[in-house]
Amino acid sequence: MQLIGEYPVALDDKGRMRLPTALLRQLSAGQANEGEGAGYEFVVNRGFEKCLTLYPKPVWDGITAKLSRLNRFNDRNRAFIRSFYLGASPITTDSADRILLQKPLMDYAGLAKEAILVAMDDRIEIWSPDEHRRLSTLDSNDFADLANNVMGGGMDGVGAEFEG
Repeated sequence: MQLIGEYPVALDDKGRMRLPTALLRQLSAGQANEGEGAGYEFVVNRGFEKCLTLYPKPVWDGITAKLSRLNRFNDRNRAFIRSFYLGASPITTDSADRILLQKPLMDYAGLAKEAILVAMDDRIEIWSPDEHRRLSTLDSNDFADLANNVMGGGMDGVGAEFEG
């Protein structure tokens, strides 16, 4: 699954937002449930920064399968697992392609009337417009340095992820 794009959306007073059609089209054909009135299944949780992360259910299932193999006798593993599941909630789109975000999650991400959906590979981040704007102000030189370190530049010309 290769989701891309940024989508401004409105939130109503109940915390519902309509997922953009252009984004839903990118989901695999098998993602939507069968039957009349059935929708797309997701799990939403707290993101690594001040955002929410919306996982298509098959992606969530793959991640949780990996988490289930972690040694829970290791304190760092337990701490990560607890933090990862914090606030996690299953959600399904309604007949109008809307999802309902719980108030504690909205408070965590600073969401009110608007949000920015950022599709990234197999998941969607949900940002408040202010946090998204703050995050988007990365200087082009800093971005070049980050790209150099992450994608294979590093100090010796080879990023840590690509070293043998």
